[in-house]
Amino acid sequence: MSKSQQQSLDEDAVFLEVSETSPEFLHCEKERQAVERLLSAGPEAFYSSIGTGRSGCFLSPAEVSQITSWAQDYHFNQVQREQDGVEGSSEMEDLCSTYFPCTSETPAPNLDLGWPEKGPWFTMGSVTVHTNPPAEGEPPVREIIRRHLQKATQVIAIVTDRLTDGAIIGDLHNAASRDVAVYIILNQRSIQENFTINRLRHPNIRVRVLGGKTFCSRMGRTVVGEMKDKFLLVDLETVIHGSYSLTWTDAHLHRQLVTVLSGPAVDSFDREFRILFAASLPVAVTSRVLDTHVDATQKLKDFSNLRLQKPFSLEPEIFNPPSPPADSLLDWETMGVIQRECCFQESHLDRHEEIPPKNNMLFEKNTPIMDRFTNIENQFVDKKRTAGLY
Repeated sequence: MSKSQQQSLDEDAVFLEVSETSPEFLHCEKERQAVERLLSAGPEAFYSSIGTGRSGCFLSPAEVSQITSWAQDYHFNQVQREQDGVEGSSEMEDLCSTYFPCTSETPAPNLDLGWPEKGPWFTMGSVTVHTNPPAEGEPPVREIIRRHLQKATQVIAIVTDRLTDGAIIGDLHNAASRDVAVYIILNQRSIQENFTINRLRHPNIRVRVLGGKTFCSRMGRTVVGEMKDKFLLVDLETVIHGSYSLTWTDAHLHRQLVTVLSGPAVDSFDREFRILFAASLPVAVTSRVLDTHVDATQKLKDFSNLRLQKPFSLEPEIFNPPSPPADSLLDWETMGVIQRECCFQESHLDRHEEIPPKNNMLFEKNTPIMDRFTNIENQFVDKKRTAGLY
């Protein structure tokens, strides 16, 4: 339980007022109510609750759209467990919804592949900053990461949003084949788009997923954020952390910055990884890949039907919404609240669709194209021969 929650249980506790200019300012009741309106009623209700001034809008249009698409009804999930070394097993826990540290009732997962014991540090450590693209004479970030992975002898612990780089995955397999324990924690929402998860199958590799923090409204709506931690821990001696994701595009297209740490600072990442690992859930690699394959097959099968259907939106459809205030400084069209109808001049292609075909023979399914031209040519030759006889 946090310190603020402990103080709230004390009737004699005195809370000092925190203004918006104070560094301690984090939670705002008006912002919380506005987010609840967004989750329950959509973007229009959100913008109406914050007023017409730009200073009161604490979310960008992209954030509003993102939160709206992530919102869902709250429900109890089955608590994932690891029983008898089998991943993906689950059972319902009898947890009280009003008890604050409900997740503490579930035992933390074990680092079953082993975790080395680290003694006291006798050196001050070092800090090195690398950029992508690299500075003159410096190695690329991808090379630095791969060299550390290839030199690992005990454990590799990775926390990242995406892991799709084939070269990195190959290094992890080689390390696992050398009896190096490999633990990977991926962002829970990104794993739904990851089709390379099956490539991480190995007896010495453990893959788990984790999301961000959860916002629950009083109306039973909830939204879960993302896990944006990115660091790589090797043998509890070296940490590589920064904005670099383990993808081909980050290696070749994006600008990145990473810091390589060694020494006592590694202990903080050691503790943080074990906290994230305890909060994460296992990934059933085989079943997930099979489900993805079946889902992709079904989508291809129904592709012709989907083309004829109206594209659906993740945002709730609002019929006959009230007009925004005329004196508002907000760009309601950019924020997606209203859509102005644009009249375009009718093109010849549009008019062509309404003109019925004069010759239905050209649109028959079972008539080959070459046969049509052959028939026309034969008719012309027959007429010419017939004319020559008379």
